Amino acid sequence: MKDKKYCTGIDYIRVIACIAIFLYHLGLLKGGYLAVCMFFVLSGYLAWKSAFSEKYFSVKSYFGKKLKKVYIPLLLFVFVTIAVVSLIPNVHWVNLRPETISILFGYNNFWQLHANLDYFTKQLNSPFIHLWYISILFQFYLIFPFIYIGLRKIGKKIKKSIPLFISLALAIIFGVYFYVASKNQDMMSVYYGTFSRLFSLFFGLALGVIHSYYKPLLKDKKALLYKIIFGICILILLVLFIFIDSNSPYFAISMIVVSLITCLLINVVILINKKLNVFDKIVKSLANISYEIYLIQYPVIYLFQYVYINNILKVIIIVIITLVLSYLLNFSLKFDKERKNIFKVILLVIFIIISMFGFYKFEKAREYIKQMQQLEELLNKNEKTMEEKQKEYEQKVKDQHEEYVMNIGEIDEILNNLDSTVSNLSVVGIGDSVMLGAVNNLYDQFPNGYFDAKVSRAMKTAIDILNDLNNKNMLGDVIVLNLGANGDCSSSCKDEIIKSAGDRDIFWVNVTNDENVHVNQKLQDLSIKYENVHVIDWNKISEGHDEYFYADGIHLTIPGRKAYTKVIYDAIYQLYLEKYNNKKEEITNNYVNNKINFYSDDILVNALDEIEDSVPNVQFVLDNDFDFDKIYNLLSEAIKNNNLGNKVVLSFETINLSLKDYQKLIELCQDRQVYIVVTKESTMNKLGDLNNENVEIINFYEQIKDNKNYLILDGLHLSDKGSSALSKILIEVLK
Repeated sequence: MKDKKYCTGIDYIRVIACIAIFLYHLGLLKGGYLAVCMFFVLSGYLAWKSAFSEKYFSVKSYFGKKLKKVYIPLLLFVFVTIAVVSLIPNVHWVNLRPETISILFGYNNFWQLHANLDYFTKQLNSPFIHLWYISILFQFYLIFPFIYIGLRKIGKKIKKSIPLFISLALAIIFGVYFYVASKNQDMMSVYYGTFSRLFSLFFGLALGVIHSYYKPLLKDKKALLYKIIFGICILILLVLFIFIDSNSPYFAISMIVVSLITCLLINVVILINKKLNVFDKIVKSLANISYEIYLIQYPVIYLFQYVYINNILKVIIIVIITLVLSYLLNFSLKFDKERKNIFKVILLVIFIIISMFGFYKFEKAREYIKQMQQLEELLNKNEKTMEEKQKEYEQKVKDQHEEYVMNIGEIDEILNNLDSTVSNLSVVGIGDSVMLGAVNNLYDQFPNGYFDAKVSRAMKTAIDILNDLNNKNMLGDVIVLNLGANGDCSSSCKDEIIKSAGDRDIFWVNVTNDENVHVNQKLQDLSIKYENVHVIDWNKISEGHDEYFYADGIHLTIPGRKAYTKVIYDAIYQLYLEKYNNKKEEITNNYVNNKINFYSDDILVNALDEIEDSVPNVQFVLDNDFDFDKIYNLLSEAIKNNNLGNKVVLSFETINLSLKDYQKLIELCQDRQVYIVVTKESTMNKLGDLNNENVEIINFYEQIKDNKNYLILDGLHLSDKGSSALSKILIEVLK
């Protein structure tokens, strides 16, 4: 005899699970994925209870009901989705055919594993990524009749406690297997695996066995206690849904806890006997379409990723569309034999016509199989190329850093010992009696120097002296001239003196008797004309220091010789200090500022060789597993370690960054020129409001619109022609 009693509490559990999963898919509840365990427990429980309530259980009747209730809605949903998606421009669903086949034949969870899809990523690359759950459910429904028949016979012929023991033992065994596998295997293989997810279904099945063979221990008069237990359970579930994301170390144990709490909830709600109120009726209505809500929600979210409106408004619209479509699909498939509803017929015909168009698109996708294989080969090649490029980049960064540290270290060592370096220079001095008076002091200061000074020496004599020293290879590092007190020579004469010194730095000491010879201004003009000429303004430095000179104001006393030598030393020291600091700055600039950093997924991978050959000092960080946090942290680390150049190229088309994400990255690189490469219309629309001065958007999408052969089949990755065209644009911009 059929159990006619309807349990409103089951509806509440179903709706809570439905809402949690919906919020997870919307990105609003990071632990909402745990609610799938609630659906599994409910499915196991209701499968047993429904079968047990039948007076004569029929396998044929069982599969007929599942076909009508579960498979036909799925069939319509799948092909209607294909039809709608095929009409949306710029939406490229690469795995349409093989993915659809895996859904229709109930092995989508295994197909997703083979395709390396990750349910927990926020990359919306398929409207069907949530249907792994339906496939596991189908696989359970396929074996359930035989499990039920076997356990029922054992319960009838031997002892009714044995089915309970077997079902509970299986639930525990599968639960232990799931927990152990979660510690030792890849997370997605555990999450998608049929055997690793059976524990929830068998916990529900075991509870169904208990409720079928045994009476609940608690009585209805304890309704208040049941409500308190119900509230506590919901609170625990809410905490888990809020805090346990897919990366949590409590991921596995939380799924087991959710399954057990769901069992407790079911056990409690069946004991709460009350009449339906208005709110209960609303919950019941939602529960009746919960299957359709699960089917439809993700495709709607998938399509709305291409709609750029306020996020709150987008969520509201997605929820409304999902609920309306779920109700219409459910309504169209429920026929009353006694009363015909023309609206239902029309609605169902519409769904069938749309799904037939979707089936046509599905069949047409057959011609892409060979190209898809080529695409897979290309993507595999890209992945290997990225790995190689990453190794090259890491080694390049290491080598450049080591070279930079070595070069800076050498200069720092020179700067730390600059006094000794300057003192040990081979300084060549040519002068008159002023230098002659200080020659001993000069040799003390520059022991490796050579000084040629003579009384009443004319300026023009320096030419022959310099040429002679040059022929003898004695010119050394630095030239010091102290000529002019005995008269000037022509401009061409001074030019010849500079020419004779070659590219060496010349320090020319001006005179203190300029009112007689008028050479100081001409020496100053000479220093402007020649970069390697530096005037030592002895006239100004010595002003007011009568103790430096004898009565003639030209020749040097003992204090004057010391001051004169120090002035020459200080001038040479300051020049070398400036030179080495400039060299240090130049090395740093070459290491940091002239570097161009690329951060990209595999969109740019085939353009890199051409770019690297034409643009110097480029570095690439390529990763298809980029997300905002990873990109932000890499950029922050590069800035901290002086590894980020003054030009940064960003290109992320296989991940979904928001405008806010881009703005944060740009703000991080505010002192640098940022280039954002765009190959998709959706990204271009998203970045339309960017107006930062340091940002240039390279809109390659405009090129793609006019050249469809720039993209391969998936409509996302660049063909060889597209890569070549983009590389040319980047080379031109970056140069």
